[in-house]
Amino acid sequence: MSLTILPKEQFELLFGKSNDFVYYLEKNEEDYKYIYINKKSLQLLSEDAIGKNMTEIMNKGQYELIIEHYNLALEKKEQVNYEDYSYVDSEVRKYETSVLPIIHDGKECILAITKEISFDRDLQDKYLFMRSVFFNTFLSTVLISSDGRLLEANPQFLQDFNLDIEEVRWQYFVDLPITSNQEPEQLKLLLKEACEGKNLSSKLLSFVDKEGAKRSFSATFSPIYQNDQESTVVGIFIILQEITDFLQQEKQLRITSNGLSNFKYAINSTAEVSLTDLEGVIIEVNERFIEQSGYSREELIGNTHKILNSRFHSAEFFKNLWDTIQNGDVWRGEICNRTKLGVPYWVDTTIIPLLDDMGHIQQYMSVRYNITQKKQMLTELRNIEHMFRMITENTSDLIVITNEDGIILYASNAYTTKLGYKDEELIGQFYTKLLTAESREIWNTEIYNIESKNNSKIELIHKSKDGDISWCECNYTIVNDYSRNRGSRIIMVAREITERKKFENQLLFLAFHDSLTQLPNRRYIQKEFPILLEKAKIKDQSVAVLYVDGDNFKEVNDRFGHEVGDEFLTEFGNALSSSVRSNDLVVRLGGDEFCIILTDLVKNQQKRNEQVKLIIKRIKETLEKGWMISSHHFKPTTSIGISFYPDHGSKLEELLDCSDQALYATKSMSKNNYKFYED
Repeated sequence: MSLTILPKEQFELLFGKSNDFVYYLEKNEEDYKYIYINKKSLQLLSEDAIGKNMTEIMNKGQYELIIEHYNLALEKKEQVNYEDYSYVDSEVRKYETSVLPIIHDGKECILAITKEISFDRDLQDKYLFMRSVFFNTFLSTVLISSDGRLLEANPQFLQDFNLDIEEVRWQYFVDLPITSNQEPEQLKLLLKEACEGKNLSSKLLSFVDKEGAKRSFSATFSPIYQNDQESTVVGIFIILQEITDFLQQEKQLRITSNGLSNFKYAINSTAEVSLTDLEGVIIEVNERFIEQSGYSREELIGNTHKILNSRFHSAEFFKNLWDTIQNGDVWRGEICNRTKLGVPYWVDTTIIPLLDDMGHIQQYMSVRYNITQKKQMLTELRNIEHMFRMITENTSDLIVITNEDGIILYASNAYTTKLGYKDEELIGQFYTKLLTAESREIWNTEIYNIESKNNSKIELIHKSKDGDISWCECNYTIVNDYSRNRGSRIIMVAREITERKKFENQLLFLAFHDSLTQLPNRRYIQKEFPILLEKAKIKDQSVAVLYVDGDNFKEVNDRFGHEVGDEFLTEFGNALSSSVRSNDLVVRLGGDEFCIILTDLVKNQQKRNEQVKLIIKRIKETLEKGWMISSHHFKPTTSIGISFYPDHGSKLEELLDCSDQALYATKSMSKNNYKFYED
């Protein structure tokens, strides 16, 4: 296909507002130089890319695939389409690119149009879940995409082969420098079978490690299906168990018959070993075989392995086994056996035909490794995955996963039902979006000190989309974020405790307030007074302590009864509270004794006294109006003693004592009066 040269104006008209990534490049020897890029492409490339070669702004793993298809389009002189992937911030993205050759006046140019296409992310979720189980194992584990590319590998694999995950990610697995010359074709075949949905186990593979040494592995290939539909394979999980030493011992066994005893001794502590004749009759077993099967040596020798038959496998399975070993080949596979007590157990089995000097089969040697725990783990893995989904979708607890910055990566269904948000309104948002201002500060403090913690418990106030408030007790755990090979994740489970907090607040209120008048009590003022004094020191102000005693209150009880007396005290407390300023504090000390704390007073004695007198005047005016109780009108009087901080003391008890002395002096003169304390 041949096109005329593409002017910039026409490029902008055609592709300036396109949602696809569009690039126009000119071939520059073995490279390609950017001529134009559209606005959408600025998300991936900056304007600085124009005029530069691809190799200047991309790493080798990126541009090699692209240049390969660009060259193909120019060679064929027709449109070429290809797909590729990117792995950005732990997210897999898939793209489809159409490459059109443009040839004019001897110049070779390329117009590339790239579309992002849907890619099922269930593969990543399944792998992260599986890797959480296997990541710390001594076994090497890797995740391969359905088209044979390496997605992830655990630290053991990277260490064994001295690889950097960022350099090899998205390379074809069969092209990695670890594969030996004989392996690629066999590996391609195994990957193809796994992609067709076959579970493959005990496949013998060889790789070259970081020292250049050839190492042998028993490989298990497990297909990962899309959304649990066993029709579409989206990836392959591979577990490699090294058997290099075992095969070396096996080789030694073939060289000399004496090696048999040495080999049996070497693996006796780790493997079940048995010898049979050509008919399958057991002639020797090791101690581990006896221990595992539950049979005695006498019960096993002279019998066949049918004694262990669990009836799990078909007759065809055993026919294939016998055909293999009778042909002189080594058979490898997994067998479900049964102990003497009828308990099933799984063994990874290798059956080796032992040859004489003439190459004739003399005996069969079976080496078994118990993999029951591994099989249970894989089963449990699937069960846990389903269970996790079921729990998070049905629990009333609020379950959330964030990164170390507090950005939400996952939120359970309870967040949508309890707080009224949709999933898309939560994912990617800061967790503080769900909290009140007070709790945001608490949470941000936790996040700031996240590196020093493993797990913790905090109480946070959540705010729904409609503004409703709920208290939650939150337990969170810090785990490594293996998806990025760095950073942390915070897993938090929150349970609502709103009713409990209300009850606790009620108890707290009762502890620091008078049960009759609902005014603060002596315990409250003892707790708060040091804070008031500290504020006064900072502002260079004075504080007044008024000791207030009702005149003739006892007569109310004696004449009208305690019920009226209690209501009288409540109304008296209300009168005091309504007469002072909002920043002042009225406290009931007990009986008919009250205390008033006046704050924000000047230190100048004359002005300060005037401020206090004005408040006392309002108190007297309020009391003069009085109130009605049971058809009786009351307008009591009161006597007041006054002391000041810092003039008369710097502690509450000192100031109360001084104001009490002033009160006594007042009552000695006359009631319904007040007096300032005099040293």
